[in-house]
Formats: sequence, structure tokens, C-alpha cells
Amino acid sequence: MLEVLHIENIAVIEQAEIQFHPGFNALTGETGAGKSIVIDAMGAVLGGRTSRELIRTGARSALVTAVFTGVPPLAWLVENGFSTGREELLLQRELTGDGKNLCRVNGRPVTVAQLRRIGEELLNIHGQHDGQQLLDEEQHLSYLDRFGRTEAPLGRYQTTYEAMADLQAKIRALQMDEA
Repeated sequence: MLEVLHIENIAVIEQAEIQFHPGFNALTGETGAGKSIVIDAMGAVLGGRTSRELIRTGARSALVTAVFTGVPPLAWLVENGFSTGREELLLQRELTGDGKNLCRVNGRPVTVAQLRRIGEELLNIHGQHDGQQLLDEEQHLSYLDRFGRTEAPLGRYQTTYEAMADLQAKIRALQMDEA
């Protein structure tokens, strides 16, 4: 769960710290209240696209830090040698005026792409038009697979199917050679 989001020098925000609580969290407010800035900061710390214009005017860099608690041993953490016994996860992204990004997971440097991979496993941000994706028929099977938690058996099936297709191609090639 996202517990704390710390923002420095993002757009008009000089410094802010937002605490989240268990359960559903919603950002509401009038137009111009800064909801989009907070969402942009969340997107940045999760590896999303950013631009230099996001850095506050007059500042040399911007920093976004997110603290997640109760984090299970996610596949990305295990694959990349992060301790799986730790239930707290610290993500940081510093944006500099020259376009460089300094990204860290638990203090260890990572690339933006790696930050994005773990970000996909940690947090879902939904906007007012996101429900329209439910109408996209191409997404229905992936929704069912995630709901049924069938990713692992599906992966094994796909691997086995690809091996079988390779064998069939080799058999056809041998039959053609024999002919």
C-alpha cells in the first residue's frame, strides 16, 4: 500500500507530503487544486513519462519519493535480487533540468524502465475515463486471466505450446528433407 508520497519542486509544489490510509483513497477538489500535479508526481515515481516542464520554475531538480508498506515478494523484486523479507519499499525519482533521471529502489540505483516495471505491480491510478477500457473486447481475456489468477498456468501452457510448435516445425523440415 502506498503510505507516503513526498514531492519536492514539482510544478507549483515546493514541498508536500501526502499520507495515504488503508482502503480506497480518492483525490478530489476543485479545478486548479493540484490533483493532476499529485497524479503526475505519482506517475513519475512509478516510472511514467515526464518532461522538464514538470520541474518547478527556478529549481534545478525535482524529487518524488513513495513509501509502500506491506509489499509482498513481487516478481520484479525477486528477479532483481532485492530482499523479499522486507515489507517496506522506497521508490525515488529525481528529475534534473538537463533531462537526466536518478531512480532508486530501496536506495539502489535502477533505470526508469526498471522503475516502471515495479511501478506496474504496485499501484493502479484510475481517471474518469478509465472505465471505457472495460468495453475493449481485446482486453476481456486478460481481465479474466488476472481475475482467475491464471497467469502462471497460462505462462506454462504458452511455453509448452511454443516447444511443441518448434518440434512440429522440425518434423516437417525433416519430412521435407526425406522427400
